[in-house]
Amino acid sequence: MTRVITSLCVREGACATVCPVECIVPGKPEDKYPWYYIDAETCIDCGACVPACPVEAIFSLDEVPEKWKSFIQVNAAHYGK
Repeated sequence: MTRVITSLCVREGACATVCPVECIVPGKPEDKYPWYYIDAETCIDCGACVPACPVEAIFSLDEVPEKWKSFIQVNAAHYGK
């Protein structure tokens, strides 16, 4: 399992700061990729990012609310998958 960052992200960056494996990166260019993304191949699913997010934009893959399910694919597409 991994985590998914949804469009609730305000690009604040605390999630990336606390990540022990540095799997969370800001999208670039920002106008095309306006929030942070989690590399599923690097993520160790420790969950440190979840409480660090000030807007609760990060969900476990199997707990993404229905209205944000499309962001599973958005995150994967960012990494070319």
